Amino acid sequence: MKRIKVVSVVIALLLAAIISGCIVYEEVSPDEETGKKVLLIFSYHPEYPWVIEETRGVEDIFKDKGVEIEKFYLDTKRKTSAEWKKKVSEDAVLKIEEFKPDLVIVFDDNACELVAMKYAGKTLPFVFCGMNGDPEDYGFPAENIAGVVERQHINGTIDLLKQLVPDVKKVAIITDNSPTSHGFVTRIEKTTLPVEISECYSTDDFDAWKAKVKELQPEVDAIGLFVYHTIKDPAKEGEVSLPPEDVLSWTLKNNKLPEFAFFDFTVKDGALCGVTLSGYEQGKAAAEIAIEILDGKKPVDIPIKCPEKGNPIVNKIRAEELNITVPTDIVKEVELIDNR
Repeated sequence: MKRIKVVSVVIALLLAAIISGCIVYEEVSPDEETGKKVLLIFSYHPEYPWVIEETRGVEDIFKDKGVEIEKFYLDTKRKTSAEWKKKVSEDAVLKIEEFKPDLVIVFDDNACELVAMKYAGKTLPFVFCGMNGDPEDYGFPAENIAGVVERQHINGTIDLLKQLVPDVKKVAIITDNSPTSHGFVTRIEKTTLPVEISECYSTDDFDAWKAKVKELQPEVDAIGLFVYHTIKDPAKEGEVSLPPEDVLSWTLKNNKLPEFAFFDFTVKDGALCGVTLSGYEQGKAAAEIAIEILDGKKPVDIPIKCPEKGNPIVNKIRAEELNITVPTDIVKEVELIDNR
């Protein structure tokens, strides 16, 4: 009986305190325990395979760290007009002002150019990743900005291609006319390779893309596919890009040459091979830098990183279509895609 009376008294006192405003009961989430808020600003849209992998990398590092995350998407693969970029960059600034993050991570070149550059030298910390251009192009690093560059495994990809097709001597690369492509083309033109590169062709016009694929058939031994996500159909009005899977599907149906690629989604969707980059590794590396900064390290004291890990992939179905035999000595060294 005494225990019941004591419990009753405690409950009564607690109720009185709540009513009087002395105690406020509030569910405390892990995010509220640290008070750290991070805004993720992506250059592209949520469904883009690279973005999905970048996001997974970030979330794996932030897991159980008590960091509150919000996401903002610039959607500049599907919408490429200057008017859209101006509007969405202004929306991103408003999002920063509204969310008041402790740190911002920007993903890929467009987010660096459209958002992060505005904050260079200011107090809000930024981390960039997935950058194809040179950091100096954007005024990085800065006192408040550190990050991760994206560098394709060009020589490794050519080496893998030559293991599959030893007679390859002359190749061409085709890509869209996006900021992602510009940095890549500049870099590959400075790279010494064991094959001759006849040209690096860039276009956003689907008719021109088709014509180039057909033109290259008797001219080269293999075709490199970089990105094809800002290609537009000139017969259709508007600035919205074609679904990239449609561009790749047409290319694979009309190309009879071996393809090499630099992103895992291109090989998984049908191209022959590549030592591919990982959006997951980019996101993971960016989040690791973010944790250092949130723990008190100055961005200017963190060197720019470049994840070295590349994933060799061969599409077995495409190899069979092209009558290419995958050598037994590399089978254990590559990821074989066979999604039949």
